[in-house]
Amino acid sequence: MGGHLTLGIDIGTTNVKAAILDTNTGKVVASGSQEHPLFHPFPGWAEQDASNYWGAVVSSIRQCLEQGRFADDIAAVALSGLVGVTLPVSDQGKPLRQAMIWMDSRSEEECEDIRRSVGEATINKNNGNRIAPWFIDPKALWIKKHEPHIFNATHKFLSPSGYCTYRMCGNFTMNTGDAGLAYAYEYREERWNESVARAIGIPLEKLPRLYQSHEVVGEVTRQAAEETGLRPGTIVAAGGTDISSAALGVGVTKAGEAYYSMGTGSNLGIMIPTEQNVEEYRILKWPHVLPGLTMFDGPMAFTGASLKWFRDQFGDAEFRLAERMGHNVFDLFTEQARRVPACSDGLLYLPYLGNTLSPNWNSNACGNFFGVRPTTTRAHFIRALIEGVAFDLYSNVRVANAAGVKVDGLILNGGPTKSRFWNQITASVVNLPLKTPDIGEAAPIGDAILAGVAAGIYKSPTDPLESIVRIKETIDPDPKLHERYRDFFEVWSSVYQNLRGDMDRHRALLNKYHSA
Repeated sequence: MGGHLTLGIDIGTTNVKAAILDTNTGKVVASGSQEHPLFHPFPGWAEQDASNYWGAVVSSIRQCLEQGRFADDIAAVALSGLVGVTLPVSDQGKPLRQAMIWMDSRSEEECEDIRRSVGEATINKNNGNRIAPWFIDPKALWIKKHEPHIFNATHKFLSPSGYCTYRMCGNFTMNTGDAGLAYAYEYREERWNESVARAIGIPLEKLPRLYQSHEVVGEVTRQAAEETGLRPGTIVAAGGTDISSAALGVGVTKAGEAYYSMGTGSNLGIMIPTEQNVEEYRILKWPHVLPGLTMFDGPMAFTGASLKWFRDQFGDAEFRLAERMGHNVFDLFTEQARRVPACSDGLLYLPYLGNTLSPNWNSNACGNFFGVRPTTTRAHFIRALIEGVAFDLYSNVRVANAAGVKVDGLILNGGPTKSRFWNQITASVVNLPLKTPDIGEAAPIGDAILAGVAAGIYKSPTDPLESIVRIKETIDPDPKLHERYRDFFEVWSSVYQNLRGDMDRHRALLNKYHSA
């Protein structure tokens, strides 16, 4: 199907975003977004309903199509999405249970099973990663142990983007980025490893066929066309992970380049050649949408979620004021934080509202404020939230540097990075310059570029970047503030280490009395 427009859709943890790219001009001509819910039925559990993914995708597409007569000129579509999600479906593509997402930490016992049956070293070598509940396999084994009827009925385990791609074109597929979160994926060879799958206990036939992110996987079906408003026969590309598509969308395409993407959670992504051997497993490795590049990626769980938690629990006054004045409610919070000096007069925040991912990987971690005094105000808590998230990023930067992976600066993307105040704190904490591109949500744009390659409009994903990505500002760190932040970072790190045993006991008590 001809046309000069492409459609990119990214399924985030709590929001789906879509964008239509005019490949003639390199400009986004329409965009849409739709929130979808997240459920925490028990402590440490995090689930989502696959039908909500698709419903939000449909809504975001229709919002785009309402902004002009675009459907006939859309040549191709590609989807990306959140990673580390285990969604079992039947041979008819029907979800058999709710998806267990990346922040679900119930499968610690299954992680131990994998360590015993396969070994951490084997997983490290084959997949490039550590064993942790964040990945697909431990959660799949939890289903096998606790819900065997569902495991036995499972035709394929899909990612959120894989499920919505199935709803779009009727084919079971997985892009290589999503596959990087499954231990059977041999990341240097870009293929499934049957012996590893067998040793783990997940039959290889339950894993979908693999595709490069720019490859064609099918066409929009008549049913999907009726639901979305797209034309039947529109090309569907494999797409990528939310993080790798965002990296493409902000122009991070070469080894040594790095980005920081912020949303509900956040990611530090540093590009390394796939053949480079980095013996560090506290930070993850998974494929970029560009073949030959691997993302040395540090995921962090509760970034924007920390300020959203504060907003939802303590922000009634700001909500009312924002509605009355037509302001962004988060701007009202950060304006209060400006009145507080760096390091929040000693108030420190551990941003672990359900667990902690890279580099600590502790499913029992919980959020903490340390250093409360009689003079501590509400504004102190807001600034400490922002600084605690930045400290979490800094801990990953230090691990990367110690592993020999150099980081000279970060390109930013995501909701919280729209706040210059937040960015200035981040720059001074990590002591790196931050570049803000003149671009909206990067992941849908990256997906739209991949769709353009699938449609034959672009020869490669990097071809159009010069006309799409422009840096509008560079925020440099304040060396004096960094010295202060570095001193308090040492205390921040020590607080976490000293509380680890208590966090374990705390989670055990929660589990004990929740089931009582």
